[in-house]
Amino acid sequence: MRQLRWGILSTAGIARKAMIPAIQAAPNARLLAIASESGKACDVSGQFAIPRAYHSFLALLEDPEIDAVYVPLPNSLHARWVIKAARHGKHVLCEKPAALTAREARSMQAACDQAGVCLMEGYMYRHHPQHTRVREILESGEIGEVRLVRGQFSFLLDTTATNIRLERDSAGGSLHDVGCYPLDVIRRLLGMPDQVSVLGRVPSELGVDVTASGILRYADGRQAEFSSSFEQAMVNRYEVVGTHGTLLVPMAFRPDKQGGVGELVITDEQRRRRSEFVYGDQYPAQVEAFSAWVLGDRPAPDPTAELTDQARLIEACRQSLEAHQPISSPTPVIVRTRPITTPDPTDHPFEEDTP
Repeated sequence: MRQLRWGILSTAGIARKAMIPAIQAAPNARLLAIASESGKACDVSGQFAIPRAYHSFLALLEDPEIDAVYVPLPNSLHARWVIKAARHGKHVLCEKPAALTAREARSMQAACDQAGVCLMEGYMYRHHPQHTRVREILESGEIGEVRLVRGQFSFLLDTTATNIRLERDSAGGSLHDVGCYPLDVIRRLLGMPDQVSVLGRVPSELGVDVTASGILRYADGRQAEFSSSFEQAMVNRYEVVGTHGTLLVPMAFRPDKQGGVGELVITDEQRRRRSEFVYGDQYPAQVEAFSAWVLGDRPAPDPTAELTDQARLIEACRQSLEAHQPISSPTPVIVRTRPITTPDPTDHPFEEDTP
């Protein structure tokens, strides 16, 4: 089997805990190198038997044997390093949220289009088969016309400790870290809303939200609700409410925490309930899907416009949270190749996520 040759920019916790094992498990992928600007690359390469370790990201990008890179850097650095990777001819899987604004997303996509490389946002949950089954149930009409989607992702975080998720300069906050997941579900099921209204708690000493919740409204009367938090117990679920029943996905985003088993709970108008269980390993599945796309063995896992649409929605929610008022959400756009006006950013070291 042909294999895509991978490199990783950073020794971040998500890379060590999930993505290094995932790349090494995917049959059509081979992990060749890892880079760090904090001096940790050699230790991590030894721990995971990664053949090459680089002390700078640029050194890895200049390796001609690397086909693709995974970018798990702080949110504020995603656009910078995706564009650099594209200019070095590397395909890119970028950790979510890949872009914080629609403008960033357009620049990233344009850089990849001009370089002829693939770009995908790393929403690993999309690759668990339970969501394919959700689509099948909804399209069957079993719960009727969808009128409401609710999504929640929260976990308890020590907000007094040093953590990149709590750093304003790194674009931290619960909305960016976990709120983007239910927003992604809502957008993919209902499309772009006409208005968003988001409230949250933003401690002055942090400058980022530790809890956020919002309502998304559609012109045809449909509605969606989401919440995210660093102050609540682990919950990662979404519910679809139709005219004739409901569909609940109680482990929507992290089924890997229960051995990869996803569950769907369908309830009809007579309150009769049934459950379906779907197994999948979403991290290797994500790597395999991206690698197959780059190698030409499968079509793109997601439409190109998804990157900008998701960034546009996150941006609107953040603006509403900061302004304490509803924000009209712009209509989706199709990303087209255009000249890149973003200047080539300078390199600088940063503290990598170490949890």
